[in-house]
Amino acid sequence: MILVILGVLGLVGGAVAVAYYSPLMSVRSVDVVGTAAVDRNEVLRLANAPQGVPLLQVDTGAIADRIAVLPAVEEVKVERSYPSTLTIEVTERTPVATLDWQGGIGVMDRLGMVYLTFADRKAVPKTFARLPILAVPNPGSKDPATLAALTVAQELPEWLRSRTTTIEASSPADITLIMASKRRVIWGDAERTDDKAEALQSALKVNGDTYNVSSPEFPAVS
Repeated sequence: MILVILGVLGLVGGAVAVAYYSPLMSVRSVDVVGTAAVDRNEVLRLANAPQGVPLLQVDTGAIADRIAVLPAVEEVKVERSYPSTLTIEVTERTPVATLDWQGGIGVMDRLGMVYLTFADRKAVPKTFARLPILAVPNPGSKDPATLAALTVAQELPEWLRSRTTTIEASSPADITLIMASKRRVIWGDAERTDDKAEALQSALKVNGDTYNVSSPEFPAVS
């Protein structure tokens, strides 16, 4: 029995040694998946994957760290795909809103991170200019009001998102939408977005300046 166990361990050890040193399992290709806004060639340049090095000797964490410096990258995973491929999976940041940021204009992602900045509104590309403007007292990834407003921005139906120019939030429970028509929509907290949007769609049939759908069962117009 002991001899059998030793034999199995020897085979396993031999297989690991082959994988660790064998040129048959060395890096010959690098696949990049998940890129759209991020330049694939820039990902490959930063990865600087060592060609010809056995996969088990490649420091995948170091490669991921190098790629993660790209502003538009939220997460990077680097995996060994045997026999000879490194697969780099990139998750790009999702732009949700723009805001006044450090004397310029910032683009904020779903997590509350500002990852792009521009000198002024005129310099913001159309891709981001269509995003709602976020107006909160203390914008940031750990600010509850910011995160609540971003949640609403992501969950709005398209018909309402396209009409919303600004999202104000003095607290997580005090969110207001400013529409392109200058109408104000008192939204309340980030819950029940579908119900509130449905209530607003009906309420907009009535002329008014302010629409309160914080309690969607009882919308009010003034």
